[in-house]
Amino acid sequence: MKHLLLSLAIAATLPAHAQEKELARIAAQPAVKQALAYIENNEATTTANTFAINAIPAPTFAEEARARNIAERLKTAGLQDVQIDGAGNVLGTYRGSGKGPVVALAAHLDTVYPAGTDLTVHEKDGRYYSPGIADNGRSLAAMVTIAHALQASRVPTEGDVLFVANVGEEGLGDLKGVKYLFSQRKDIKAFVGLEPALGVNGDPVTYQGTGSRRFKVTLHGPGGHSYEGFGLPSAVHAAGRVIARIDEIRVPAQPKVTFNVGVVQGGQSVNSISAEASMLIDIRSADAALLAKTEQQIKDAIQQGVADTNRRWNSDALRAEVVLIGDRPAGQMGKDAVIVKTALAAATVQGRPALLDTPHSTDANLPMSLGVPAITMSGGGSSGGYHSEKLEWWSPQNAHTAPQNVLLTILGLVGVRDVAAPLAQ
Repeated sequence: MKHLLLSLAIAATLPAHAQEKELARIAAQPAVKQALAYIENNEATTTANTFAINAIPAPTFAEEARARNIAERLKTAGLQDVQIDGAGNVLGTYRGSGKGPVVALAAHLDTVYPAGTDLTVHEKDGRYYSPGIADNGRSLAAMVTIAHALQASRVPTEGDVLFVANVGEEGLGDLKGVKYLFSQRKDIKAFVGLEPALGVNGDPVTYQGTGSRRFKVTLHGPGGHSYEGFGLPSAVHAAGRVIARIDEIRVPAQPKVTFNVGVVQGGQSVNSISAEASMLIDIRSADAALLAKTEQQIKDAIQQGVADTNRRWNSDALRAEVVLIGDRPAGQMGKDAVIVKTALAAATVQGRPALLDTPHSTDANLPMSLGVPAITMSGGGSSGGYHSEKLEWWSPQNAHTAPQNVLLTILGLVGVRDVAAPLAQ
């Protein structure tokens, strides 16, 4: 036990080249070689599973059917304690010796596409087109294959690998699944999320989480007839002034900050002065301070737009109601963080480029914000056209390399018995 604790302390300060030695030692083990080979040799099955999983509709807040399917797949893979938790997440565990940390490997169940979307797969020029196939059908299939690879090879890990297929990553899901997960599980020491390769070619590691704040703004006015009541302030007119004010806000290019008025609704008829109008606003940045600053600027712009409209019509009848509907905390790991260096070393020891990605908003945001080491890795292959019903595509070229990188990263974090101490603590 004393030797293990000493090894853990050393692992926390290992330089990058030393971590590469640790990962190389793990990769050289016969059981690990078998697991890595399993992933490559079964890529055709992983691709078929990608299609099958993606064919099950899973709009945010309606992931139940897909969750049941993944639960059965994880049971078939031999994981223990497979269950669906109170939020709808699917959980299953690959047991270690009990002398290492719990490391979560997660892929989200939900898609941005509503119920009734045609999920038929169409192939063209080596690409497979279907809504949700890249984000996140492929990642779910890759996670299932990793579970099978561990079971088939019986890699003797020190820590437990907690497999998670979580709900509510997209849109107004607001990271519901991982928020619930971390409210219930205080034993998770590291988190690896799976998503399509979002930023660059290859299998990049995302170590910065773009935070977002989302609001529904409802403008309330007196309403009235467009002729008889002319002179009363209109909520729709006020919405226009609010949007114009927001549009004038200037934000820095680096660190990147963005804002968007995505949905605008209001009015009753062509000859009614609108009594109500609403809009949905999204604000994003990986810099928490800039995110907060821009949020305040937008809130000020809302009040200014309302005041402008009231002043124009010599009224005080208009008011704004601002409700928070989404809160994804910003977060980031240092480039020298153990989990980041471990993921990069996993690629390096297999002779592949060690790639860092730009910031993205993923499930890893939440554990990062809680101080839990977290990254996002690729589910494999190349892809594009995300969140576009007609354009989303996935290509299987070299698709096995990413889940191999993920498996080796996970093994480095949980440790392999009598070979390498856990790098996660």
